Amino acid sequence: MSGQLVWLITGTSSGLGRLLTLEALKRDDKVIATTRSRSIHKLDNLKQQGADVLELEVTAPLEDLHEVAKQAVAIYGRVDVLVNNAGYYCPGALEETTTNVFGGLNIIRAFLPYMRARKTGTVVWLGSIAGWISLANAGLYNASKAAIRSLSMVLDAELVSIGLRSMVFEFGFFRTEFLNAEKRMAYVSRIADYKEVCGAVEAVV
Repeated sequence: MSGQLVWLITGTSSGLGRLLTLEALKRDDKVIATTRSRSIHKLDNLKQQGADVLELEVTAPLEDLHEVAKQAVAIYGRVDVLVNNAGYYCPGALEETTTNVFGGLNIIRAFLPYMRARKTGTVVWLGSIAGWISLANAGLYNASKAAIRSLSMVLDAELVSIGLRSMVFEFGFFRTEFLNAEKRMAYVSRIADYKEVCGAVEAVV
């Protein structure tokens, strides 16, 4: 892609999503920055720097996401780069947790028809080194990042013939607010057999 791009980035209230937004704006690209409703006030500074702002709950029903996609595309007439960044860390053994990729999949389902219609665009998934390693008490997070890598590869194979791309960037460790309490989703129950190892991991993070 060349020229001025239109980005839509999820999870831009802090961390990597916010940094990506700022870098795209520095390139003189257009950015539609999104976050969930309870964090929308945190995007005021991005708006002042030129970003457009939308509320987007990645776990919302698909029909709601279709409506958000319609609103987003109406701003500039297109989305060139769709960045699936929003996520959370949910502690707990794998047996106690469920996958964390369906929100991202539904974002793709909502926006992909607009990209296919133009036969151009890039889908970016933000992965992690956690998709390659095993961490006790992080089963959900490890599994979701491994799934993201696989989904991105499959999507790229399906889209390449019509001019679209899908790619995943897998990061190592760097300092953000990701492990702050508000970024973690608590799990309700505990299985006694996992108490020792899960407790040790929670004490660290």
